[in-house]
Amino acid sequence: MSKYDRRSRKRRTSTGLLLLAGVLGSAWWVYQIEESPAEPDTTSKPDPQTAAAVQPVVESKTVSPPPPSIPSEATPGEKIVEEQPVPSRAADPLASGREALQRGDVLAARSILSAALQQGVSESDEEFVRRELARVGSETILSARIVNGDPVVDRYVIQAGDVLAKIAATHKVTPDLIASMNGIVDKNMIREGQTIKIVKGPFRAVVSKRNYTLDVYLGDAFVRDFKVGLGADDSTPTGEWRVSTKLVNPTYYPPRGGDIVSADDPKNPLGERWIGLVGVSGAAVDQQRYGIHGTNEPDSIGKSVSMGCIRLHNEDVEALFTYLVETHSIITVLD
Repeated sequence: MSKYDRRSRKRRTSTGLLLLAGVLGSAWWVYQIEESPAEPDTTSKPDPQTAAAVQPVVESKTVSPPPPSIPSEATPGEKIVEEQPVPSRAADPLASGREALQRGDVLAARSILSAALQQGVSESDEEFVRRELARVGSETILSARIVNGDPVVDRYVIQAGDVLAKIAATHKVTPDLIASMNGIVDKNMIREGQTIKIVKGPFRAVVSKRNYTLDVYLGDAFVRDFKVGLGADDSTPTGEWRVSTKLVNPTYYPPRGGDIVSADDPKNPLGERWIGLVGVSGAAVDQQRYGIHGTNEPDSIGKSVSMGCIRLHNEDVEALFTYLVETHSIITVLD
């Protein structure tokens, strides 16, 4: 073996030993990393006392839950429920009536509030409704004013040979009412060609036994109301009545016997007017001994003390007398 060959072999042996040492060193280093315990993370877990000292204060706030999402498409068998809009104030009859009053539409206000009153309103609203309806009724029905488009009134031109009683009978109202509306002092003094206001009767009335009220209507339009007294022990029959007779300064014939009291006698319990009634339906059917009249006991109004008749203050029954007509006017008595 030459000297050169010995040196080459020695170099190859040294290189192999170096490579083997490197591999063994790397393996030992990896082994130390895997076997050494992990050092605690002192930054992620503060000690309890320090944590309590730096704990932030969180204010309690009520957070409203988000609204439920509405699917854009319904799955098979599933209904989509659309959210209904909040009703406007105009959907409320009282609000609609107030709005009509504010814009000066008295006919719309009269119609809306009359319907609301018949359907029933709260006690807190009833005073307002009655007051406004009475005011509008006085202006649009009981006065000489004619509002264009009013379905319950009209103009009439007096013809040759006309008399007020005939005109009134044609329209199912009283001549006293037509004279009062048109400022006619003498009912026998009308002239041909004169234009007057007429109303399309008949008037009717609704009595509430619970409230002791008598409401006057022309068709469905409320006109005015009166307080009444009723029969003791619930002796005023409910149902419908028809006006049969009307008397001024009636004589009183006690139904249970006793002294007859002449007209204009201060002791006459009927006052100055008598409106006789005939029952046509309900508990009133075929009854003929009842009526509407005045009283010599004004403190009895709003109470149940009569023998079954409906009594009003004397000035109120005189006004009612001008509205109701024989045969046609209907009185409905409700509990």
